[in-house]
Amino acid sequence: MILSRTLARKRIAAGKRPSFGEAWGLVAADIVLIGILLWVIWQPALSFVYLMQFSLLGTILFLMAVIFVPLQTVIVISTIWAVRSRWQEKETDTA
Repeated sequence: MILSRTLARKRIAAGKRPSFGEAWGLVAADIVLIGILLWVIWQPALSFVYLMQFSLLGTILFLMAVIFVPLQTVIVISTIWAVRSRWQEKETDTA
């Protein structure tokens, strides 16, 4: 989200349309970065669940809030910025 958004805004402001690989490579990089971050917090999150002795529903909700929602947020926002940076208006004839 950070890489794709930052570079997409710069490209849009400069009027440069990136290639498919340039736009979606940044999305992949964002996914890898958030994946590494979530991998780092996985064990502390599980330790917290064990310590708090959540019910099954509580465990599911907690892990969704800590792991699933941030991952999906990054994927969606990165994808939106990749599409915005590659968007090209079609020429319309008003005759």
